[in-house]
Amino acid sequence: MTGTDALEMLGARDLLEALPHATYVCDLHGRVVAYNADAAALLRLPSAASPPYCPADELATLSGAPLRREDSAVAVALRTQARTSPYSYALSWRDGRQLRVRESARPVLAADGSLLGAVCVVENLRETAVYEAAKAGGLAQLVGIFVSDMHGELVEATDEYLRILGYTRDELEQGTFRWDRCTTPEHLMRDHQGIEEALRTGRCRPYEKDYVRKDGSRVPVLIGYALVRPQLNQFIGYVVDLSTRLREYTSVNEVMRAAETGIWDWDTRTGQVIWSDTTKTLLGMSPEYQPHDVHDFIKLLHPEDRDRVGQALQAAIATRTTFRSDFRLRDPDFPDRWLFSQGGVFCDYGGEAVRMSGTLVDISARKQAEQVLRDAIAVRDEFLSVASHELRTPITSILLRAESLLRRLPAPPDPSIKEPLVAALQLIIRQARKIDSLVGDMLDATRLSHKKLFLEPQDADVVELLTTFCSQLCEHDARARTRLHLELPQRGEAPVVAAWDRRRIEQVLDNLVSNAFKYGADHPVTLRLTLPRPDTARIEVEDHGIGIAPEARAKLFQPFERAHRVGSFSGLGLGLYIAREIVQAHHGSITLESEPGVGTTFRVDLPLAPATA
Repeated sequence: MTGTDALEMLGARDLLEALPHATYVCDLHGRVVAYNADAAALLRLPSAASPPYCPADELATLSGAPLRREDSAVAVALRTQARTSPYSYALSWRDGRQLRVRESARPVLAADGSLLGAVCVVENLRETAVYEAAKAGGLAQLVGIFVSDMHGELVEATDEYLRILGYTRDELEQGTFRWDRCTTPEHLMRDHQGIEEALRTGRCRPYEKDYVRKDGSRVPVLIGYALVRPQLNQFIGYVVDLSTRLREYTSVNEVMRAAETGIWDWDTRTGQVIWSDTTKTLLGMSPEYQPHDVHDFIKLLHPEDRDRVGQALQAAIATRTTFRSDFRLRDPDFPDRWLFSQGGVFCDYGGEAVRMSGTLVDISARKQAEQVLRDAIAVRDEFLSVASHELRTPITSILLRAESLLRRLPAPPDPSIKEPLVAALQLIIRQARKIDSLVGDMLDATRLSHKKLFLEPQDADVVELLTTFCSQLCEHDARARTRLHLELPQRGEAPVVAAWDRRRIEQVLDNLVSNAFKYGADHPVTLRLTLPRPDTARIEVEDHGIGIAPEARAKLFQPFERAHRVGSFSGLGLGLYIAREIVQAHHGSITLESEPGVGTTFRVDLPLAPATA
């Protein structure tokens, strides 16, 4: 084989494009003569036929010091005519883009031993974890290049290829080593299919197979090749040792099997799909089942879930985001089985999605628990609704009768007789109103759980609303007459008008003020109105009581949650939840500031746009 022929083969673009790494070829002067798309994307090589390139040209540093041209991997390989150790570079472009790569090069020699050039492989070490693992050898893979004919005779092979197969160069030159004799019988047909594909299209898509080494052991490899001399039916190809990957996969698979978690892998370029045994079991398939492509997975899903899962897969690939989806199976033997899968997208140097890998777990128990919880909540809401309606009728009757008796109570001759009766009736009225408020909270909580809170907004003067609320509260609550202070802004020429549901806003105020009285430690409570912006009214309820601990604030607005220990204070834990829902229904917000032992301020911001607007 002449030097020109060798350089022609090593510079074959089809082979370069088929290689799994960014690769470029230089002549004996270090000038780049060919490279694949991965190298162009990674190193920003131009599209010219013979672009000058050296990673040391004001771009690279080695161990923090500038890298000289004569110290690059290609230069060392050409100078020493030997394979170089991996060189790690920190590349920095003038636009600020930085990238850490590792290069290794080996010389290309003619049959007479003369130097033809060099081949350089570049690895992206952007991820620190990958870089450290690669330095330790955990991700090392042997890549061998060979030239052969379609009948199994090897014309040339690199040392890496010979090491993968366990043969020596003398055995290669003696003709005792042929690739077809090293292929396992079950993979010979796949080899012939690949050769036919290369004869027809010029190249063969990469595929996995097993080689039989000289010592009889097997080694899994990834192989790809291209037709470079059609007149002689000669191919040039590469082989990647997958034994390290297989050991890692087997180890991970055993861990996943113990955790009842399946693993899947999808090559989006070739369509090849790999399922672990656990994945096959979860999908209701036998361990011998071999999927052809991703459509085999989609066909196993419940018809109602197929489109949703398929769209989620395509969206993850298009946006380079994580795929997450739950789904049911089509198989009637698994009517209640729910599965959840998530996976990540892997891209090549050019940013194109080339693979997806992920996990699969059975979430049937979780789905059943969620259904039980939904049923329990539905029963609870139904009970609260029925109980609230049944309680409200007698409570309303008691309240009306007590108020009527209080108004009609005659004046006895002795005032000492009337005072205990008036006090007793007032106590009945207060307690009846308290029970009626609790019943109303339960009804509102039921409506809110079913998203049935309806508003009836109407234009209202905010100052008048707050003044009337305080006046009515003082009539029924002695604490309000002595401890509630109303602060209003100075009256302007125009009234402060808002489109609010008056009854619901009064309910918010009642809940906040009642809480302030309850936790205010008998200190004064301030109800304050301010106008921080022309379109916003801010209502603050401030007390100087026991305050709220920081860890209790996050859940304070959730239903049935209490800031303090149950039994210390009465209530259902619904008031703040209902207040928040009402405020948010008005497109407002409610926040709080609190310091234990100092007090708490609830702040409600509501829009001021009138209904007529």
